[in-house]
This record gives sequence, C-alpha cells and structure tokens, in this order.
Amino acid sequence: MAGSLAVSADELAALEFFAGCSTTSLEPLAALLRPLTAAPGQVLMRQGEHADSFLLIGSGRARVTHVGADGDVIDVEVTPGLIVGEIALLRDVPRTATVTVTERLSGWVGGREAIAAMLEVPAMMARLVRTARQRLATYVEPIPVVVRDGTQLYLRPVLPGDNARAVHGPVQFSSETYYRRFQTTRRPSAALMAYLFEVDYLDHFVWVLTADRAIDAPIVADARYVREPGGSVAEVAFIVGDDYQGRGIGTFLMEALAVAAHGEGIRRFTARVLADNLPMRAILDHFGATWQRDDLGVVTTEFDVPHLRELSLPADLCRDIRSAARQVIRALG
Repeated sequence: MAGSLAVSADELAALEFFAGCSTTSLEPLAALLRPLTAAPGQVLMRQGEHADSFLLIGSGRARVTHVGADGDVIDVEVTPGLIVGEIALLRDVPRTATVTVTERLSGWVGGREAIAAMLEVPAMMARLVRTARQRLATYVEPIPVVVRDGTQLYLRPVLPGDNARAVHGPVQFSSETYYRRFQTTRRPSAALMAYLFEVDYLDHFVWVLTADRAIDAPIVADARYVREPGGSVAEVAFIVGDDYQGRGIGTFLMEALAVAAHGEGIRRFTARVLADNLPMRAILDHFGATWQRDDLGVVTTEFDVPHLRELSLPADLCRDIRSAARQVIRALG
C-alpha cells in the first residue's frame, strides 16, 4: 500500500542507486515520489500490463520474473537500493516482467513525471540506461556453442552478478592466467571487477561463456571491447579459465566480439598484451595483427575488425550472436 508522507531527499541520497548524487539535486525527484510498503506475496507489477510507475527499493526484497516467448522463465532477485519498472517507462512499452514481493518491502513509487525528474539529475541518464540494459540482458537467451573439443558451452552478454560468479565460482583462473590478462601478479581489485562486469554494452561490451544455460552457471571465459570515446576504435581483451584453455575458445570469442562490433561503428580493434603471451598473440595474428613494442615486455597491435563473411562461424550461429548483441546494445533505441 502507498503512504501519504513526504519523501525525504536525504533518504534517496542514502541509496546505492544514487551514490554520488547531492541531496539538493534529488529534491525535485523526492517531491514527485510517494512511499510504499508491501507484504510478501504481493504482486507490484505484471508482465504485459500498461506501465505507469517505477519502484525504488529501500528495504526488503522482490522477485522479478520474465516469461520468454518460448515459455522459458527467468527469475532475478532485486534487493535494497535498486530500481524496478523503469524499463517500460523509458521504452514506453508494456511491462517486461512481473514483480512479486518476497520479503516485506518498503520503498518509493513514482510515475512519468518522476522518471523525467530523475533524468535531470546529473549523470543519472547514463546510469538509468546502463541499469536498464543490464536488466534486459538478463532476458537474452544463452546461445549454445560447441567448441573445438566437443564441449558445449553457452554464450550470453555479461550480467552484473557475473562479478561474484567469476570470483567465487568453481572455474579456476590461476595467478598466471590473471597475469597474462592484467599484466600484474595482483588479483583484480573490487573496483576493477565492478568496472569489468557492470558495463553499458554500448561502448563497453562483454560476452561471457558459461558451463550451462542457467543464469548462475559457472563462468568459463569472458571477452570484451572498450570503445575509445567518440571513436571507431576499440580495445579488446579476453580471459579463459585454466581448464578450458587450448580448446579454441579465445578465437571463438574474438569472432563473437567482431559480430557485436559489426554495425556499431567500430572499425578497428587494438590490443595491449605481454610480449610472451604467445597464445593470445597467435589468436590475434589470425585476424591480421602486427605487433609493435610498447613498454618493457609489452607489445601492442591495431587491426581491422573482420567482416562477417571472413569469420568461421556458421551463418545461423552468426545471426544468433548478432541478434543477442543487438538486444542489449540497442535495447532502448
């Protein structure tokens, strides 16, 4: 049920979603929100219905359930500090999922005027769009892929929860593997891992390969491109779990990156790798890389993004990969 008390901008500023926003900048938004409390089992939004509001969760939990066209069901838990229901408002489409309270919930509800006020908060437009793309990526059906030795894996866009799945999952990434990827013996920091896994899909796109199709499946490998600001050049990098190396996964992921980049204005790929990282250099050599010495023990390259007809991917797999990439890259277009 919704309450009638005024909403405090200080309460909003305390939410992780508004980290870095000043209380003053949130006051116009606070004036357009109303408090809400809901009991477990209460349905707050239904997939397919008209969208006229969004929810900011202050405490409690809810389950977001999306039923795909093929009947597959995807469940995602949303926790305090998150926003729900903004996608339908931003895209002006029916609800994409059903939201059911699982733990007594309190928060704030707003409509179209409130979402417009939120977009006026500095840097909030980019944050909202990134959050919406990340949630829509959850609904992308993983693509089955058979690698060189016959192992079946699943390709999908990265999800924010993949950070924890990569760090705490059963797939081993040794110190040597991390060293080849990050050029340091130290494990990636929490801030770096957040950067690597919480992306906008537009200028920073990431594929992951998982051991099965479940959303919480172990992560086997990931590959990314990061576009230079306003440009047509993007840096590429990938990492493959120790037990999965030597199966052609790096080459496959490079081709999947090329498919995602094709049509998005990216014309050249660059890479910066350790000079003795011969496996990665061999993979990039296949795509026409020529190397130049950079720092001590480091080499760089720049090469054309291969055209789709130059790839070894079967035509139907190429189409599926391109479709999955576009679902998140152009999600709000």
